[in-house]
Amino acid sequence: MKNILGAFISETIEDLKSAQLKLENNKVNTLVINQDYFDQKFMNDENISTYFDEITALKKINKPVLYWFQINSSNNNKALRTNFINYRDPLKKDFKHPKYRYTSAYKTKYSESSKTLYVGKVEKGFWGRLVTHLGYSQYKSTAGMQLFHWYNPTLYGNITLNYIVFDNEMKHLITVLEKHLANKLEPLIGIY
Repeated sequence: MKNILGAFISETIEDLKSAQLKLENNKVNTLVINQDYFDQKFMNDENISTYFDEITALKKINKPVLYWFQINSSNNNKALRTNFINYRDPLKKDFKHPKYRYTSAYKTKYSESSKTLYVGKVEKGFWGRLVTHLGYSQYKSTAGMQLFHWYNPTLYGNITLNYIVFDNEMKHLITVLEKHLANKLEPLIGIY
């Protein structure tokens, strides 16, 4: 048993060293989500990836990804939270409601100075997670922030999506990184 665990720990250390090198080499990617990403046509008629090359490129990522959404300022944190809660709470258990979408959870207490909206991870299929967070997924039962339905970029500004793509060996460790990053960034939405 000790040999099995020892081998796993050694492999994990090597995987973490590789991930550390990626971070040191500035492998943090960004995507600015502005007003253009918030359009009713993406709800039914048009696929958002056909409008934005940046999102189309994300379809090719089939590796573990750690991501976080940042806002420009913490000045509107109370209003942001209120908008999110006012959208989420009336619908959270009303599965038959035509506007129902499964949304991310939230803590009752939050950091008023945080500039992080959400921290997340995915083992594969990053594009699908982003589409869900934007609020355009056809699968209403998949949890996400559902930004289109409550976030107003005219009032609150652009959102910056930051993401790091890791090698497949990191898929079992990505949850640990997500929890650590969430503890440090104190996002307004999500329970970690």
